[in-house]
Amino acid sequence: MANAFKGEVDLTHEGARYTMVLDFNALCDFEGETGKNALTELEGMEAGKISASDLRVLMWAGLRQRHPEMTLQLAGQILSTNADAVARASAAAAPEVAPEIARGNVKRPAKAAPGNVKRPAKAGRAKR
Repeated sequence: MANAFKGEVDLTHEGARYTMVLDFNALCDFEGETGKNALTELEGMEAGKISASDLRVLMWAGLRQRHPEMTLQLAGQILSTNADAVARASAAAAPEVAPEIARGNVKRPAKAAPGNVKRPAKAGRAKR
């Protein structure tokens, strides 16, 4: 069973169970296979700008962490029946980021008007 606290996601394909995790090693495997920055590609995925082949390599890299025998072909087949797997694994790997923030759907707070900004006190010795 997948451990959500470790960013793992359970998947099934043709009756078999798989566990996917997009941890540091998976991101490094992706970079080693593609020569591309994994974090940049994950941001691109969230914006809908990732190639099918890169998505498949992310899937392979994530599955490979628990299934060392994983092939790109099998990863692609599993991805075909679990289309949201990479997005779920990415979200599980970074749970502190709210989904609306990850999707960029949050408005930034308005900037304070000039003169209305409170500056923090200078660091120094604490008064006794």
